[in-house]
Order: sequence, then C-alpha cells, then structure tokens
Amino acid sequence: MPDPSLDLEDLTRQVLNSEKYRSISPELVKDLLTRELARRAKPREAVKAVRSKLHQVGSAYQEKPPPYTAWLADLASLPPDLRDPAVLSFIQRVLPAHASTRERVPILPRFFRECLAELGEISSVLDIACGLNPLAIPWMPLKQDFTYTACDIYADMIGFLNQFFLHFQVNGSASHADVTQTIPDVEVELTLVLKTIPCLEQLDKDAGRFVLNAIRSPNILVSFPARSLGGRSKGMVQFYEQHFHALVSGQPWRINRFEFPGELAFLIRK
Repeated sequence: MPDPSLDLEDLTRQVLNSEKYRSISPELVKDLLTRELARRAKPREAVKAVRSKLHQVGSAYQEKPPPYTAWLADLASLPPDLRDPAVLSFIQRVLPAHASTRERVPILPRFFRECLAELGEISSVLDIACGLNPLAIPWMPLKQDFTYTACDIYADMIGFLNQFFLHFQVNGSASHADVTQTIPDVEVELTLVLKTIPCLEQLDKDAGRFVLNAIRSPNILVSFPARSLGGRSKGMVQFYEQHFHALVSGQPWRINRFEFPGELAFLIRK
C-alpha cells in the first residue's frame, strides 16, 4: 500500500505541471499514481512513471497541443450544416492534429462506409477514447436523429467536442472517462474502439479484454494501427490480428475483418 503520509494531491500537481499533461483528468492521474506508488520506493519515480504512461497513451499522438482557441473561432464562423463544403474542409484540416485520425483521413470515404455497411443507418454511437474522431460524423452512416456519446481523458478536447456538437446541433456529449475502470453507462447501437486497445493496455494489460466484455452495445467496431507512429509497418497487422483473436477467444461473437492502409478493423456482432 502507498505510504499514507504521501500527499497524492501534490504528486498529481507535479504530474500535471506540464503543458503536455495539464488537461488530463486528475482522477486518472491519481489512480495511476496510486498504482505506481504501490510498487516504487520513491515518489519521484512514481511521478516519472505516470508521465511516461500518459505520454504513451496520449501526448505521443499529439505533436503539439492542439490550437483549440483558434479552432473554436473558426467553428463559430461556419454554417451549421455538417455537409457544407466549408465544414468538411475545416474537419479535414483539424483531424490531422491527432495521429490516430491523421492516419485515417485518406481512407475516411471508405472506412466507415465499408466497416459499417452491414448495419445500415445507425441511431446511436458510443466513442471510447475518442480523440478527434467525432469530427468524422459526416462520413458515418447515421440516422438523421442519431445520438453520439464520446469520452476521453483530455479536458480541453472534451470542451472542443462539446462546442462542435452544440454548433451543429448534434444530440451528443463528450465527457471524461477512464475506460480501464468503467465504461460509460449508455445504451447504444454501436460502440467505436478505434486504435484504443493498444493505448489502454499501456495502463492496464487486461484493459482490452475488460473493455470488449464490458461494452453492452450489440455492435462494436474495433481497430488497430497497421503502422507505428514512426511509419513502420513490418509485422504489425499480423501481431494485432493475433492479439485481437486472443482477446475474443471463446466468445460466440460474429466478426468481420477489414484491412485498410494504416488500419486493421474488426466489426463485432454480439
């Protein structure tokens, strides 16, 4: 057990005292610190370890802090129509700020159409560890009155997404969530877990299995990167395909496989 004399609030502030980490959920930081303090003798080692984990799961995917203030100013000037060419241009300019969605931009016209074709028009979505992916709504096969629930660990990202939903009158919401511990309690038709499991497993090696089993929706679109952040691809498709099948081993789920440049995806039908 961690030494009760340690000031967890102070250690949390130490972790968050960096531009890269300051908008991350303090509750997640406290949870990670508690785990690290249980296995390390020195608090500064725990702080260093938590920062390293947060880099691996978050800041490594953002080369620099996204310019949310500038984006919000641009957003305010856009027409409230998600299909308007100016809006689509704005979205395609913003998505590359996060490595996960940057890699998906070239395949956006195909990715959701092909992966979700079997489902028809979708009425409700949960987007786990969403990043900037909710901005890709115009490319998703959604019903006119769809609902969209998103969660991530970055407060500034969540604020931007909620303004995005508000501007376009989307029945959506974004909030903090540590999905290694709990999945948002919403009933939806589809849950998106896009390039998320490898990141979550940096925090908890059992997170991938936990997430897939805990999701209540009948359909789950799971994907894995087919290239590293440095652009290397050797063996990644084979590795993540084997890993995915190990995670779902023994489950009676129906699974469709899709492979795109840079991304390997599976549609689970529970």
